[in-house]
Amino acid sequence: MKWLVLLVFLSWPAGLCSATSVCWLFGAPESACVDMEPGAWSGPQDTPSPYSIQLTYDKDSHNFNVRVAGDQFRSVLLQARRPGSTEPVGTFLPPSQFSGLKLLTCSAPGDSVTNRWPSMKNEVEVTWEPPSQTNLGSIYFVATVVRTCGNYWVGVQSQSVADLTRDIFWPGTVPDGYLWSTATASYQIEGAWNVNGKGESMWDRFQHVNGRYAGDDACKSYDYYARDVEMSDELGLNSYRFSISWTRILPDGTVAGGINQDGIDYYNNLINELLINGMTPYISLYHWDGPQALQDQYGGWVSETMVDFFNDYARVCFQAFGDRVKHWVTFNEPWSFVVGGYGIAGGAPGIWDANYTVQYQAAHNVIRAHARAWHTYDEEFRAEQQGSCGIVIGSLWSEPLDPDNPQDVLGSHLYQQFFMGWYANPIFGNGNYPQEMIDVIAANSQQEGWPESRLPVFTEEEILYNRGTADFVGLNQYSARLIYASNDTSPVDQNGWFNWMSIMIPDLRGYKETVDPSWPQGEMIFLLVTPWCVRRQLEFFRGMYQYDGPFYLTETGISEAESDQPDLNDIWRTCYYTLYTNEVVKAVELDGVDHRGFFAWTLMDNVEWGSETHERFGLFYTNFSDPARTRTAKNSVATYRDIATTNGFPAGAPHTETARAIWDWCHTWEPYEGTKPPAGTFNTGVRTADPTVDYFLPGVRAGAVYRDKVNNNNNNL
Repeated sequence: MKWLVLLVFLSWPAGLCSATSVCWLFGAPESACVDMEPGAWSGPQDTPSPYSIQLTYDKDSHNFNVRVAGDQFRSVLLQARRPGSTEPVGTFLPPSQFSGLKLLTCSAPGDSVTNRWPSMKNEVEVTWEPPSQTNLGSIYFVATVVRTCGNYWVGVQSQSVADLTRDIFWPGTVPDGYLWSTATASYQIEGAWNVNGKGESMWDRFQHVNGRYAGDDACKSYDYYARDVEMSDELGLNSYRFSISWTRILPDGTVAGGINQDGIDYYNNLINELLINGMTPYISLYHWDGPQALQDQYGGWVSETMVDFFNDYARVCFQAFGDRVKHWVTFNEPWSFVVGGYGIAGGAPGIWDANYTVQYQAAHNVIRAHARAWHTYDEEFRAEQQGSCGIVIGSLWSEPLDPDNPQDVLGSHLYQQFFMGWYANPIFGNGNYPQEMIDVIAANSQQEGWPESRLPVFTEEEILYNRGTADFVGLNQYSARLIYASNDTSPVDQNGWFNWMSIMIPDLRGYKETVDPSWPQGEMIFLLVTPWCVRRQLEFFRGMYQYDGPFYLTETGISEAESDQPDLNDIWRTCYYTLYTNEVVKAVELDGVDHRGFFAWTLMDNVEWGSETHERFGLFYTNFSDPARTRTAKNSVATYRDIATTNGFPAGAPHTETARAIWDWCHTWEPYEGTKPPAGTFNTGVRTADPTVDYFLPGVRAGAVYRDKVNNNNNNL
């Protein structure tokens, strides 16, 4: 750790006395001590400190400045520390090698010195050049500031490096071998919904019942998969994340019903094309499009029979593709398809859970199915195939609206437990649901007159079986919320924000969510631009589950509205990926996270579930009017390619300097204005919907009016 003195005290000739009680002074030999101002021995002060430590970042030198300032003082000890440890990472003022700065001790107020006193100062500033070690983000600075031997303040504290760097640009890179990719999903891009033996999926049925057919052909990737790979190559990527359609492999969802060889051939061709072009396949087994036949016959994920059927399907995929595929995801973002499909009827299979029981049972079986598939891979395939198997968890980050309000802090924590912990705790934690979730739902169930909790119970054997069933964690990280305690039942706050918690986390009562009006957003009003949420959530996950294994950011992206005159100059996406990719660079370089991949959502404009083609997330524009589904690069392709091919933002690279120049601007609303429907052109209807009653997001349409319609048994909306 390197220190440069910017301002030092004058040296002070020594006097002599005994030394027993510690204080820190400038400018005297180590044997000297003094009571600078005779009077009562007061020791460390418990009054509010008149001193502060300010930590700033110098972007030109890529160093930090540490400044101690306040009332006049004669001495200061400055230490860099990490939370939970009293051992300093580094100590400054003194050590002795800098300009005669010495350690000094005092024994009692009667101690004196015959020589002159040292100079009084109001501030001292040093430059800290970060050492070449990891996990710098947790470091903060602590000062002991001495006015006299009997009058000093202990524990004057700065913000952490992580807090300081939350919103700044950090030039740096991720390690070689890091996966740069885009993410896609079978229903959203493949098309060929009933071609060559493919069975009907839940999303095929759900869309058709609601009069929506864009997914039937989608991007036609079933026919043009080679073009998908070509586009990935144009982006300079070394990986491609996609999902397998269960019903393209097993048309009725079961092995007994027969394996569709055409489906095996299709995915073999895609995998081989990727490998030929030097790209690592990263495969999700389930991205929401489960077999409709199993929904019809068994009730889908509400039935525990799905655990066996999913395991059989996973085994077929491991056998067919595992010799070349080394990265397996069991489920993508289970919270979304469970709550969307089995909770609020906004996605397939379209069930409204009026009693708040169905979604919990569905989630219970999804977790069981994940654990079973992981054990199958671990016991039957890992030794030979040498791959890994994990899960992708989607969760918005949450912070208290008022960090000084304990109820807001508690609400933010509970939000994470109900959102992310619902799936993370059984797999990465103790094998069971979060205790907070167990307690809250049990209390609500009792109040409602249920004989037992609405939350299903894992057996002790299942808890042990669940625990540790992931070789990595994928996090879909888009946005954040502010949580506050409130018994107000109105659905919309003063900023016009709809309280999604009342619908999506119905058991978390007495709290509401909102957002900061300064946070920009794209066309999808549910997702606001909050890049700092990436590191905050990684920090929470690592601490909550004591997890130091591999992380992947498996989805993030921004959309613009569909338009009959597409704007390929998507500066909003250039900004978005500049901000979010820099967060993983900071996570690696500053926080010491074992972060191994960034997957942009998405490769090309696709069928965004219930929103169909109205939401455009792609790096490539897709012309859905063209039978050949022509794809055209948007301007953001060049930015993402520069970042991916250089592993981030190396010092001096042209795109690094561009990122530095646009950084502050990208945090404002201005770059994102182009995401809205252009005046006088195509109007999607999405933005004209009343945001207080009708919301759109991928696969989910929810709001007060929609909820009332569903409760009145009108699902065909």
